[in-house]
Amino acid sequence: MKKLVVGTMLALSASPAFAALSGKGTTSVPEISALEGTAALAALAAVVLLAWERRRRSV
Repeated sequence: MKKLVVGTMLALSASPAFAALSGKGTTSVPEISALEGTAALAALAAVVLLAWERRRRSV
């Protein structure tokens, strides 16, 4: 399962590099401020910690 997740994440992170090869040019993307990035990391950490806690209690 870990290999599948890692492979999927690798493919998703490399897809913009392959998109440049298609000849369609580049597209603009919105910038992420430090506050929004921090909030996103906090939300991700909360989900991970909740999953870890649920798994710990079920054992």
